[in-house]
Amino acid sequence: MTIDNPLNEAPKLQSLNKPLLKKVHCNYLPVRNLPLAVKWYSELFGLTVRKCDDSGAILILGDGQWLFLLETLDNRTANFVTNQWEGENYEMFSLTFEVENITELHKRLRENGAHVEPLVDHGSCGLQFKFKDPDGNKFNVWQDAPTS
Repeated sequence: MTIDNPLNEAPKLQSLNKPLLKKVHCNYLPVRNLPLAVKWYSELFGLTVRKCDDSGAILILGDGQWLFLLETLDNRTANFVTNQWEGENYEMFSLTFEVENITELHKRLRENGAHVEPLVDHGSCGLQFKFKDPDGNKFNVWQDAPTS
């Protein structure tokens, strides 16, 4: 199967010098129990709770990015299944978090009973591992390789 490149059909788009999308400001995660999820994320990761009420919660990551937690009505996660990552029917994560101390986070998640995969050294691509939150949302964690 070949995917057509829409840029080949739209030369006007190629003339943009600067991307119109600057960065991802916030992400939205489905959770089953908002108070429990807020407690888990804020205590385990040290995130600041900016707001928590009937409309959901906003947690602040270390670089200022917002993480919204919203109660799901149909018990969904942010995960999806693909054949384009690590084999057939791979349960894909929706976010990769960058961290400064990956071994400490890996240890903390394990000690708190989270589903955590082994820490993997990808050489020049850094260290990574995957974990799930209590609602089954799967994430990747990455730390850049040390520079020599």
